[in-house]
Amino acid sequence: MSAKSIINKELFTPHDEKMLAAVQVKRRTKKKIPFLATGGQGDYMTFICLSGNSILHSAADSVTSAVQKASQALNERGERLGRAEERTADMMNSAEQFAVTAHKLAMKHKC
Repeated sequence: MSAKSIINKELFTPHDEKMLAAVQVKRRTKKKIPFLATGGQGDYMTFICLSGNSILHSAADSVTSAVQKASQALNERGERLGRAEERTADMMNSAEQFAVTAHKLAMKHKC
């Protein structure tokens, strides 16, 4: 069994994740790295792995957040349009009342 298969089986599968990619990296360093069992100072090998669920959850969260923001913006716009429509109707009624009153006054002054 390859090292990538073992990493996937032991690290990702128990957490219901899928390893999308793994890259073996060789690094040289002059420092001692006590937490790695490399057999001494110098070269060591490690893997950098990419998990599927973390990316999918992050992408899903971003999409959900964007949809929520767009929905909120649409609701706010709808509220503003509703208020503008009410003000327009009020202004139209006021204009009609003004016209009726002006017409009555004009008729009284003619007589």
